[in-house]
Amino acid sequence: MIALKDYQHRVLGSLRDFFRQCSKEGRPEGAFETVQLKNSGRLVPYLPVLAAGLTPGIPYVCLRVPTGGGKTLLACYACGLAITELLHADRAVVLWLVPSNTILDQTAEALRDPRHPYRRALELACGAIEVVTIEGALHLSRATIEGQTVVIVATIQSFRVEDTTGRKVYDQNGALAEHLLNVPADRLEDLLPGPDGKPRPSLVNMLRLRRPVVIVDEAHNARTDLSFATLGQVKPSCIIEFTATPAHTKHPSNVLHHVSAAELKAAEMVKLPLRVITRHPSQRDQLLAEAISLRSDLEKLAITETQRTDEDLRPILLLQAERVDACEPLRERLVTEFGIPKEHIKISVGSLDELPGADDIRSSKEPAVRHIITVQKLREGWDCPFAYVLCSLKETRSATAIEQNSLTYRRSAVTLCWRMGL
Repeated sequence: MIALKDYQHRVLGSLRDFFRQCSKEGRPEGAFETVQLKNSGRLVPYLPVLAAGLTPGIPYVCLRVPTGGGKTLLACYACGLAITELLHADRAVVLWLVPSNTILDQTAEALRDPRHPYRRALELACGAIEVVTIEGALHLSRATIEGQTVVIVATIQSFRVEDTTGRKVYDQNGALAEHLLNVPADRLEDLLPGPDGKPRPSLVNMLRLRRPVVIVDEAHNARTDLSFATLGQVKPSCIIEFTATPAHTKHPSNVLHHVSAAELKAAEMVKLPLRVITRHPSQRDQLLAEAISLRSDLEKLAITETQRTDEDLRPILLLQAERVDACEPLRERLVTEFGIPKEHIKISVGSLDELPGADDIRSSKEPAVRHIITVQKLREGWDCPFAYVLCSLKETRSATAIEQNSLTYRRSAVTLCWRMGL
Protein backbone atom coordinates (compact mmCIF):
# COMPACT_ATOMS: atom_id res chain seq x y z
CA MET A 1 0.00 0.00 0.00
CA ILE A 2 1.03 3.60 -0.60
CA ALA A 3 0.90 5.53 2.67
CA LEU A 4 -1.12 8.70 2.28
CA LYS A 5 0.67 12.00 2.77
CA ASP A 6 -0.63 14.57 5.24
CA TYR A 7 -2.02 16.80 2.48
CA GLN A 8 -3.83 13.79 0.96
CA HIS A 9 -5.44 13.06 4.33
CA ARG A 10 -6.59 16.70 4.40
CA VAL A 11 -8.08 16.43 0.91
CA LEU A 12 -10.04 13.31 1.84
CA GLY A 13 -11.02 14.87 5.16
CA SER A 14 -12.60 17.81 3.33
CA LEU A 15 -14.48 15.46 1.02
CA ARG A 16 -15.64 13.34 3.96
CA ASP A 17 -16.89 16.44 5.80
CA PHE A 18 -18.67 17.63 2.67
CA PHE A 19 -20.49 14.34 2.10
CA ARG A 20 -21.46 14.04 5.76
CA GLN A 21 -22.86 17.56 5.75
CA CYS A 22 -24.69 16.88 2.47
CA SER A 23 -26.22 13.78 4.02
CA LYS A 24 -27.27 15.77 7.09
CA GLU A 25 -28.62 18.88 5.34
CA GLY A 26 -29.56 17.57 1.91
CA ARG A 27 -28.05 20.76 0.44
CA PRO A 28 -24.63 20.75 -1.25
CA GLU A 29 -24.54 24.56 -1.04
CA GLY A 30 -24.56 24.57 2.75
CA ALA A 31 -22.13 21.65 2.98
CA PHE A 32 -19.71 23.37 0.60
CA GLU A 33 -19.79 26.63 2.53
CA THR A 34 -19.25 24.78 5.83
CA VAL A 35 -16.10 23.07 4.54
CA GLN A 36 -14.80 26.29 2.99
CA LEU A 37 -15.20 28.17 6.26
CA LYS A 38 -13.43 25.35 8.12
CA ASN A 39 -10.52 25.21 5.66
CA SER A 40 -9.88 28.88 4.96
CA GLY A 41 -12.25 30.96 7.03
CA ARG A 42 -13.61 32.45 3.80
CA LEU A 43 -17.11 31.97 2.45
CA VAL A 44 -16.94 30.77 -1.13
CA PRO A 45 -20.32 30.42 -2.88
CA TYR A 46 -21.34 27.07 -4.34
CA LEU A 47 -22.37 27.24 -7.99
CA PRO A 48 -24.89 24.55 -8.96
CA VAL A 49 -24.73 23.34 -12.55
CA LEU A 50 -28.02 23.63 -14.38
CA ALA A 51 -28.27 20.92 -17.02
CA ALA A 52 -30.73 18.16 -17.82
CA GLY A 53 -30.12 15.33 -15.38
CA LEU A 54 -28.00 17.51 -13.07
CA THR A 55 -30.39 18.89 -10.50
CA PRO A 56 -29.12 21.58 -8.10
CA GLY A 57 -29.22 19.02 -5.28
CA ILE A 58 -26.50 16.80 -6.80
CA PRO A 59 -23.17 17.27 -4.99
CA TYR A 60 -20.69 18.47 -7.60
CA VAL A 61 -17.24 19.47 -6.34
CA CYS A 62 -13.64 19.73 -7.51
CA LEU A 63 -10.46 18.66 -5.73
CA ARG A 64 -7.57 20.72 -7.04
CA VAL A 65 -4.33 18.75 -6.83
CA PRO A 66 -1.16 19.68 -8.76
CA THR A 67 0.30 17.27 -11.28
CA GLY A 68 2.24 14.60 -9.42
CA GLY A 69 0.12 14.95 -6.29
CA GLY A 70 -1.56 11.55 -6.50
CA LYS A 71 -4.95 12.39 -8.03
CA THR A 72 -5.63 8.78 -9.07
CA LEU A 73 -4.88 7.46 -5.60
CA LEU A 74 -7.13 10.10 -4.08
CA ALA A 75 -9.89 9.23 -6.55
CA CYS A 76 -9.78 5.60 -5.37
CA TYR A 77 -10.44 6.67 -1.80
CA ALA A 78 -13.00 9.27 -2.93
CA CYS A 79 -15.13 6.49 -4.42
CA GLY A 80 -15.35 4.82 -1.03
CA LEU A 81 -16.23 8.08 0.73
CA ALA A 82 -19.07 8.74 -1.70
CA ILE A 83 -20.47 5.24 -1.17
CA THR A 84 -20.25 5.21 2.63
CA GLU A 85 -20.72 8.86 3.63
CA LEU A 86 -23.18 10.08 0.98
CA LEU A 87 -25.04 7.02 -0.29
CA HIS A 88 -24.79 5.06 2.99
CA ALA A 89 -24.43 1.91 0.91
CA ASP A 90 -22.19 -1.13 0.80
CA ARG A 91 -21.61 -0.90 -2.94
CA ALA A 92 -22.36 1.28 -5.95
CA VAL A 93 -21.63 1.81 -9.63
CA VAL A 94 -18.75 4.20 -10.27
CA LEU A 95 -18.34 5.86 -13.67
CA TRP A 96 -14.68 6.91 -13.91
CA LEU A 97 -14.26 9.34 -16.81
CA VAL A 98 -10.85 10.13 -18.34
CA PRO A 99 -9.92 12.53 -21.17
CA SER A 100 -8.29 10.13 -23.66
CA ASN A 101 -7.93 6.51 -24.71
CA THR A 102 -4.28 6.53 -23.64
CA ILE A 103 -5.17 7.50 -20.08
CA LEU A 104 -8.11 5.07 -20.17
CA ASP A 105 -5.75 2.19 -20.90
CA GLN A 106 -3.34 3.26 -18.15
CA THR A 107 -6.10 3.72 -15.57
CA ALA A 108 -8.00 0.53 -16.35
CA GLU A 109 -4.81 -1.53 -16.33
CA ALA A 110 -3.77 -0.18 -12.93
CA LEU A 111 -7.22 -0.58 -11.35
CA ARG A 112 -7.49 -4.16 -12.61
CA ASP A 113 -4.05 -5.25 -11.40
CA PRO A 114 -4.44 -6.87 -7.95
CA ARG A 115 -0.81 -5.99 -7.15
CA HIS A 116 -1.12 -2.31 -8.03
CA PRO A 117 -1.42 0.20 -5.17
CA TYR A 118 -4.40 1.87 -6.88
CA ARG A 119 -6.32 -1.39 -6.97
CA ARG A 120 -5.47 -2.11 -3.35
CA ALA A 121 -6.59 1.39 -2.33
CA LEU A 122 -9.84 0.93 -4.23
CA GLU A 123 -10.49 -2.38 -2.48
CA LEU A 124 -9.68 -0.88 0.90
CA ALA A 125 -12.12 1.97 0.26
CA CYS A 126 -14.91 0.07 -1.49
CA GLY A 127 -14.61 -3.63 -0.68
CA ALA A 128 -15.12 -6.15 -3.49
CA ILE A 129 -14.47 -4.52 -6.87
CA GLU A 130 -15.07 -5.27 -10.55
CA VAL A 131 -13.31 -2.95 -13.01
CA VAL A 132 -14.48 -2.83 -16.64
CA THR A 133 -14.31 -0.57 -19.67
CA ILE A 134 -17.31 0.24 -21.86
CA GLU A 135 -16.90 -3.03 -23.76
CA GLY A 136 -17.21 -5.02 -20.53
CA ALA A 137 -19.99 -2.82 -19.17
CA LEU A 138 -22.20 -3.69 -22.16
CA HIS A 139 -22.37 -7.26 -20.80
CA LEU A 140 -22.61 -6.69 -17.06
CA SER A 141 -25.04 -9.01 -15.32
CA ARG A 142 -27.41 -7.84 -12.64
CA ALA A 143 -25.77 -10.21 -10.17
CA THR A 144 -22.38 -8.59 -10.78
CA ILE A 145 -23.79 -5.10 -10.24
CA GLU A 146 -25.62 -6.07 -7.07
CA GLY A 147 -22.78 -8.14 -5.59
CA GLN A 148 -19.93 -5.62 -5.55
CA THR A 149 -18.86 -2.13 -6.49
CA VAL A 150 -18.43 -1.91 -10.26
CA VAL A 151 -16.06 0.71 -11.67
CA ILE A 152 -16.59 1.55 -15.33
CA VAL A 153 -13.59 3.36 -16.82
CA ALA A 154 -14.50 5.33 -19.94
CA THR A 155 -13.79 8.50 -21.85
CA ILE A 156 -16.39 11.20 -21.65
CA GLN A 157 -16.43 11.05 -25.46
CA SER A 158 -18.11 7.64 -25.15
CA PHE A 159 -21.20 9.45 -23.88
CA ARG A 160 -20.69 12.87 -25.47
CA VAL A 161 -23.14 12.79 -28.34
CA GLU A 162 -25.96 15.05 -29.44
CA ASP A 163 -27.36 12.41 -31.78
CA THR A 164 -27.32 9.10 -29.92
CA THR A 165 -28.21 7.00 -32.96
CA GLY A 166 -25.86 4.06 -33.36
CA ARG A 167 -23.95 4.64 -30.12
CA LYS A 168 -23.48 1.45 -28.16
CA VAL A 169 -24.01 3.04 -24.76
CA TYR A 170 -27.46 4.24 -25.85
CA ASP A 171 -28.41 1.35 -28.13
CA GLN A 172 -30.86 -1.35 -27.18
CA ASN A 173 -28.93 -4.20 -25.62
CA GLY A 174 -30.65 -7.44 -24.74
CA ALA A 175 -27.79 -8.44 -22.42
CA LEU A 176 -28.87 -5.61 -20.10
CA ALA A 177 -32.60 -6.35 -20.16
CA GLU A 178 -32.53 -8.05 -16.75
CA HIS A 179 -31.51 -4.76 -15.12
CA LEU A 180 -34.89 -3.26 -16.02
CA LEU A 181 -37.00 -6.04 -14.48
CA ASN A 182 -39.29 -4.92 -11.66
CA VAL A 183 -38.22 -1.28 -11.80
CA PRO A 184 -40.06 0.71 -9.10
CA ALA A 185 -42.85 2.81 -10.57
CA ASP A 186 -41.34 6.03 -9.25
CA ARG A 187 -38.12 5.36 -11.19
CA LEU A 188 -39.64 4.66 -14.61
CA GLU A 189 -39.66 8.32 -15.54
CA ASP A 190 -35.87 8.43 -15.06
CA LEU A 191 -35.32 5.94 -17.89
CA LEU A 192 -35.05 6.74 -21.59
CA PRO A 193 -37.85 5.15 -23.65
CA GLY A 194 -37.41 2.98 -26.71
CA PRO A 195 -39.53 3.14 -29.89
CA ASP A 196 -42.35 1.29 -28.10
CA GLY A 197 -42.44 3.83 -25.28
CA LYS A 198 -41.09 1.35 -22.73
CA PRO A 199 -37.67 1.81 -21.05
CA ARG A 200 -34.98 0.72 -23.47
CA PRO A 201 -32.50 -1.88 -22.14
CA SER A 202 -29.25 0.03 -22.63
CA LEU A 203 -26.10 0.84 -20.75
CA VAL A 204 -27.20 4.43 -20.20
CA ASN A 205 -30.50 3.31 -18.71
CA MET A 206 -28.71 0.85 -16.44
CA LEU A 207 -26.55 3.74 -15.23
CA ARG A 208 -29.53 6.07 -14.83
CA LEU A 209 -31.21 3.42 -12.70
CA ARG A 210 -28.13 2.95 -10.51
CA ARG A 211 -27.33 6.70 -10.09
CA PRO A 212 -23.54 6.24 -10.37
CA VAL A 213 -20.81 8.02 -8.49
CA VAL A 214 -18.97 9.95 -11.23
CA ILE A 215 -15.23 10.62 -11.09
CA VAL A 216 -13.97 13.13 -13.68
CA ASP A 217 -10.21 12.98 -14.23
CA GLU A 218 -8.53 16.09 -15.71
CA ALA A 219 -11.86 17.85 -15.32
CA HIS A 220 -10.78 21.07 -17.03
CA ASN A 221 -11.47 19.15 -20.27
CA ALA A 222 -15.15 18.71 -19.37
CA ARG A 223 -16.49 22.23 -18.85
CA THR A 224 -18.58 22.79 -21.98
CA ASP A 225 -22.37 22.85 -22.12
CA LEU A 226 -22.23 19.57 -24.05
CA SER A 227 -20.07 17.99 -21.35
CA PHE A 228 -22.54 18.93 -18.64
CA ALA A 229 -25.41 17.59 -20.73
CA THR A 230 -23.43 14.39 -21.19
CA LEU A 231 -22.88 13.98 -17.45
CA GLY A 232 -26.57 14.56 -16.93
CA GLN A 233 -27.38 11.65 -19.24
CA VAL A 234 -26.39 9.13 -16.55
CA LYS A 235 -28.21 10.89 -13.67
CA PRO A 236 -25.28 10.75 -11.25
CA SER A 237 -25.65 10.67 -7.48
CA CYS A 238 -22.59 12.95 -7.20
CA ILE A 239 -19.69 14.21 -9.31
CA ILE A 240 -16.12 14.55 -8.05
CA GLU A 241 -13.67 16.38 -10.27
CA PHE A 242 -9.88 16.07 -10.11
CA THR A 243 -7.62 18.55 -11.87
CA ALA A 244 -4.56 20.74 -11.40
CA THR A 245 -6.14 23.57 -13.37
CA PRO A 246 -9.84 24.05 -12.55
CA ALA A 247 -11.96 26.35 -14.67
CA HIS A 248 -12.49 29.89 -13.42
CA THR A 249 -14.65 31.38 -16.17
CA LYS A 250 -17.98 30.54 -17.82
CA HIS A 251 -18.48 27.28 -15.83
CA PRO A 252 -16.22 27.66 -12.75
CA SER A 253 -15.52 24.53 -10.75
CA ASN A 254 -16.60 24.29 -7.11
CA VAL A 255 -13.11 23.84 -5.65
CA LEU A 256 -13.70 22.11 -2.33
CA HIS A 257 -10.01 21.69 -1.48
CA HIS A 258 -6.89 23.20 -3.03
CA VAL A 259 -3.47 21.59 -2.61
CA SER A 260 -0.59 23.99 -3.15
CA ALA A 261 2.70 23.21 -4.86
CA ALA A 262 4.42 24.03 -1.56
CA GLU A 263 2.50 21.20 0.11
CA LEU A 264 3.75 18.77 -2.52
CA LYS A 265 7.31 19.95 -2.04
CA ALA A 266 7.03 19.65 1.74
CA ALA A 267 5.75 16.08 1.31
CA GLU A 268 8.70 15.31 -0.99
CA MET A 269 6.39 14.52 -3.89
CA VAL A 270 8.48 16.64 -6.25
CA LYS A 271 11.34 14.21 -6.76
CA LEU A 272 13.35 16.04 -9.39
CA PRO A 273 13.63 19.77 -10.06
CA LEU A 274 12.69 21.15 -13.46
CA ARG A 275 14.73 23.53 -15.58
CA VAL A 276 12.81 25.59 -18.11
CA ILE A 277 13.87 27.92 -20.89
CA THR A 278 11.68 29.66 -23.45
CA ARG A 279 12.44 31.05 -26.87
CA HIS A 280 10.62 33.31 -29.28
CA PRO A 281 8.74 31.23 -31.90
CA SER A 282 11.23 32.47 -34.52
CA GLN A 283 13.96 30.48 -32.68
CA ARG A 284 12.39 27.02 -33.04
CA ASP A 285 15.41 25.63 -34.87
CA GLN A 286 17.78 26.80 -32.13
CA LEU A 287 15.51 25.32 -29.45
CA LEU A 288 15.35 21.97 -31.26
CA ALA A 289 19.16 21.82 -31.54
CA GLU A 290 19.49 22.64 -27.83
CA ALA A 291 17.03 19.89 -26.89
CA ILE A 292 18.82 17.24 -28.96
CA SER A 293 22.20 18.27 -27.55
CA LEU A 294 20.85 18.25 -24.01
CA ARG A 295 19.40 14.75 -24.37
CA SER A 296 22.72 13.52 -25.75
CA ASP A 297 24.61 15.05 -22.82
CA LEU A 298 22.21 13.47 -20.33
CA GLU A 299 22.66 10.07 -21.98
CA LYS A 300 26.43 10.29 -21.44
CA LEU A 301 25.78 10.96 -17.75
CA ALA A 302 23.29 8.09 -17.69
CA ILE A 303 25.83 5.64 -19.14
CA THR A 304 28.29 6.59 -16.40
CA GLU A 305 25.59 6.18 -13.75
CA THR A 306 24.55 2.80 -15.16
CA GLN A 307 28.14 1.56 -15.02
CA ARG A 308 28.37 2.67 -11.40
CA THR A 309 25.00 1.39 -10.13
CA ASP A 310 23.74 -1.14 -12.75
CA GLU A 311 20.54 0.92 -12.88
CA ASP A 312 19.33 1.25 -16.46
CA LEU A 313 18.80 4.87 -17.50
CA ARG A 314 18.16 6.19 -20.99
CA PRO A 315 16.86 9.77 -21.23
CA ILE A 316 14.08 10.23 -23.77
CA LEU A 317 13.33 13.49 -25.55
CA LEU A 318 9.64 14.23 -26.00
CA LEU A 319 9.03 16.55 -28.95
CA GLN A 320 5.71 18.35 -29.20
CA ALA A 321 5.10 19.16 -32.85
CA GLU A 322 2.91 22.05 -33.98
CA ARG A 323 0.43 19.83 -35.84
CA VAL A 324 -0.18 16.18 -36.65
CA ASP A 325 0.94 16.67 -40.24
CA ALA A 326 4.22 18.16 -38.98
CA CYS A 327 5.30 14.98 -37.16
CA GLU A 328 6.70 13.01 -40.09
CA PRO A 329 8.60 16.01 -41.54
CA LEU A 330 10.06 16.61 -38.06
CA ARG A 331 11.28 13.02 -37.94
CA GLU A 332 12.92 13.44 -41.34
CA ARG A 333 14.72 16.54 -40.04
CA LEU A 334 16.03 14.62 -37.06
CA VAL A 335 17.39 11.94 -39.38
CA THR A 336 18.84 14.12 -42.15
CA GLU A 337 20.00 17.21 -40.23
CA PHE A 338 20.97 15.71 -36.88
CA GLY A 339 22.05 12.20 -37.89
CA ILE A 340 19.67 10.42 -35.50
CA PRO A 341 18.88 6.83 -36.54
CA LYS A 342 15.26 6.61 -37.66
CA GLU A 343 14.64 3.52 -35.51
CA HIS A 344 15.37 5.65 -32.41
CA ILE A 345 12.45 7.97 -33.23
CA LYS A 346 8.79 7.09 -32.68
CA ILE A 347 5.65 9.04 -33.56
CA SER A 348 2.56 8.84 -31.37
CA VAL A 349 -0.41 10.84 -32.66
CA GLY A 350 -4.01 9.77 -33.12
CA SER A 351 -4.25 6.48 -34.98
CA LEU A 352 -0.50 6.49 -35.70
CA ASP A 353 1.03 5.14 -32.51
CA GLU A 354 4.45 3.59 -33.04
CA LEU A 355 5.25 3.41 -29.34
CA PRO A 356 5.90 0.00 -27.84
CA GLY A 357 4.61 -0.82 -24.39
CA ALA A 358 6.06 0.77 -21.26
CA ASP A 359 8.23 -2.27 -20.56
CA ASP A 360 9.63 -2.09 -24.08
CA ILE A 361 10.42 1.60 -23.69
CA ARG A 362 12.37 0.81 -20.53
CA SER A 363 14.31 -1.93 -22.26
CA SER A 364 17.89 -1.09 -23.25
CA LYS A 365 17.85 -3.55 -26.16
CA GLU A 366 18.54 -1.90 -29.47
CA PRO A 367 16.96 -0.24 -31.27
CA ALA A 368 15.93 1.64 -28.10
CA VAL A 369 13.54 4.59 -28.21
CA ARG A 370 15.29 7.91 -27.60
CA HIS A 371 12.97 10.45 -29.25
CA ILE A 372 9.15 10.55 -29.22
CA ILE A 373 7.20 12.96 -31.41
CA THR A 374 3.63 13.77 -30.47
CA VAL A 375 1.18 16.67 -30.34
CA GLN A 376 -1.42 16.28 -27.59
CA LYS A 377 -0.16 13.45 -25.38
CA LEU A 378 1.98 15.78 -23.33
CA ARG A 379 -0.92 17.83 -22.06
CA GLU A 380 -1.94 15.64 -19.15
CA GLY A 381 -1.83 12.28 -17.50
CA TRP A 382 0.43 10.38 -19.91
CA ASP A 383 3.14 8.30 -18.25
CA CYS A 384 6.35 7.93 -20.20
CA PRO A 385 9.33 6.27 -18.48
CA PHE A 386 12.73 7.89 -18.98
CA ALA A 387 11.16 11.14 -20.22
CA TYR A 388 13.81 13.60 -19.08
CA VAL A 389 13.56 16.30 -21.76
CA LEU A 390 10.49 18.00 -23.23
CA CYS A 391 10.79 20.32 -26.19
CA SER A 392 7.60 22.03 -27.30
CA LEU A 393 7.82 23.48 -30.80
CA LYS A 394 4.19 24.49 -30.58
CA GLU A 395 3.60 28.18 -29.92
CA THR A 396 1.73 28.32 -26.62
CA ARG A 397 -0.40 31.12 -25.20
CA SER A 398 -2.64 29.10 -22.89
CA ALA A 399 -1.60 29.20 -19.24
CA THR A 400 -3.63 26.05 -18.56
CA ALA A 401 -1.93 24.07 -21.33
CA ILE A 402 1.51 25.13 -20.14
CA GLU A 403 0.75 24.29 -16.52
CA GLN A 404 -0.40 20.82 -17.63
CA ASN A 405 3.02 20.42 -19.24
CA SER A 406 4.63 21.42 -15.91
CA LEU A 407 6.11 24.51 -17.49
CA THR A 408 6.20 28.19 -16.56
CA TYR A 409 3.96 30.63 -18.38
CA ARG A 410 5.82 33.23 -20.45
CA ARG A 411 3.48 34.88 -22.98
CA SER A 412 3.82 33.38 -26.46
CA ALA A 413 6.80 31.04 -26.66
CA VAL A 414 8.27 27.70 -27.59
CA THR A 415 9.68 25.90 -24.60
CA LEU A 416 12.38 23.48 -23.49
CA CYS A 417 11.98 21.77 -20.13
CA TRP A 418 14.09 19.06 -18.55
CA ARG A 419 14.29 17.10 -15.33
CA MET A 420 17.49 17.21 -13.36
CA GLY A 421 18.65 14.28 -11.29
CA LEU A 422 20.81 11.98 -13.38
